[in-house]
Amino acid sequence: MVIAIIMICIVFIILLLCLIRINIAIEYNRDGVNDHIILSLFILKGLVKYKYEIPEVKTKRKGFIFKKVKEKGKKEKDKSKKREKISYGYILKRIKYYRNLKKSYGVLIEKILRYLKCRLQIKKLDFSATIGTDNAHQTAVLIGLCWSFAGLILSFIHNNLNLIEKNINIKPDYMGKKFKVDLFCILNVRIGHIIIVGLICLVYMIKNKIDFVTVGRSVSG
Repeated sequence: MVIAIIMICIVFIILLLCLIRINIAIEYNRDGVNDHIILSLFILKGLVKYKYEIPEVKTKRKGFIFKKVKEKGKKEKDKSKKREKISYGYILKRIKYYRNLKKSYGVLIEKILRYLKCRLQIKKLDFSATIGTDNAHQTAVLIGLCWSFAGLILSFIHNNLNLIEKNINIKPDYMGKKFKVDLFCILNVRIGHIIIVGLICLVYMIKNKIDFVTVGRSVSG
């Protein structure tokens, strides 16, 4: 009887956890050559919080130089004084790696995207950009291209995800050279959906392994 009650309590807690939503906030700011990136994770309306911040990103000839700030909860904070560097060669290698990963696991990625469709919410998407060059005609053409690209991105988001609120503003600056970007995005997903995505990956890997063993035996037999 006691074991049954404990099992019911465990199942109830797991179901409760599956219903909890995670909010992921992404912030990106660029003004001229200065970049600022913040990635925050909130659970239970900020009761559990994790913040990852890169307050300074500088572009050099051989790569990017940046600092990191990690924050857990409201008091715990870990600030790195050491400057870290990512070379362009490393970035190109990672791009190639992810391209190969997409080719190898394209079916799995498609299944995950199909499952997350309308389950992963974009609660808020704010994007504003001010762009200016020395030439008014070039600025106008560039603004038109940016609006076209933004339209393609929004069309993709509307077709694959659940976008609740958006605010897009791209405007020209004909007074001189300027490049300012502000991005704020909040993603929302249930823990249960993350668990199911993990199960989809596990089933796919097990199935592929079984198929590989079966083919190997048939060839050797």
